[in-house]
Amino acid sequence: MNESISGLLDQLVDGDGGEKQSAGDIIARFEDRGFGPLLLIPSLIALLPTGAIPGVPSLCGITLFLICIQVALGRSTPWLPNKITQQEIKQDKLENAVDRANPYVKKTEKLLKPRLTLLSESPWKNMVAGYCAVASLCMIPLEVVPFAVALPAFALTLTAIGMTNRDGVFIGLGMIIQLGTVYVTLKISGLL
Repeated sequence: MNESISGLLDQLVDGDGGEKQSAGDIIARFEDRGFGPLLLIPSLIALLPTGAIPGVPSLCGITLFLICIQVALGRSTPWLPNKITQQEIKQDKLENAVDRANPYVKKTEKLLKPRLTLLSESPWKNMVAGYCAVASLCMIPLEVVPFAVALPAFALTLTAIGMTNRDGVFIGLGMIIQLGTVYVTLKISGLL
């Protein structure tokens, strides 16, 4: 199994050759790899140009929230409602987004190494998942503000990359940006 981020992205677009892929098929492909890839895939879909498709950031936010809550509660495999798993993404849009992301991913992979691995292990992993659940919900109200969803998607992507590669520096950096995401969401919502 290729545990690199670029390897995971390649698997993301390795569908059955159809015109569309369902969210359920994508998640099922990665659920045996742990929390990192399950967090990474919806985060990247929201961060990349596919996140500009109306409804995609909210779908990704809800999916991430459900996955994060279940990890926070110690569940080993995620359950998602059929309404989410049956949502489809066009294969060509997914391939285009992955192609655009690959050069940046390859550069980022050079920075990754196992360090501060405690953050990627239970019980810390469960707390990180709970923290990520809050940030993922921020995608829903931020979808109405142009490009604003990139902030929580980027923060969650960094955290996911850290989890996937057991790199606590990336996990910590992602969590700091998630805190900023919550602040921006509360500010935009008029709650601060």
